[in-house]
Amino acid sequence: MGILVSALPFVAIGLTAAQADYSEQYEKIAVAVSSVQTCEQLGYTVDRDGLVGWTRDAQQSAMASGLTETEARARLEQAVNAQHAADFERFADAKRMEHSEEAVARNNRLWRSRCSGLAEGSMTAAFFTKAEG
Repeated sequence: MGILVSALPFVAIGLTAAQADYSEQYEKIAVAVSSVQTCEQLGYTVDRDGLVGWTRDAQQSAMASGLTETEARARLEQAVNAQHAADFERFADAKRMEHSEEAVARNNRLWRSRCSGLAEGSMTAAFFTKAEG
């Protein structure tokens, strides 16, 4: 009994690590998915099929860590919807401020930086490629 009880903290740590892993993937997927169109407009090639595969793999990972298929899908959708809402608000702010060259430049820098980060990120580089030129 003592061995079982002493192993419980390690099991809890393992579950927390697994949850952090799929949560981090979900957040990265949400940013990547919400950036596809803008990054393409900025000259990046996006492997959309690869993103779909990564999404499927992340859901499988979440399910392997204990979530049901419905929970895994719902949590991913929640992350993507939250990122889309934040980006929509950012675009709306940029539209309202389009009379300000400084605001336009700041918005453009933000998107160039995000797309560049996606093209260089350890989880996302396989899906975003900057066109040579």
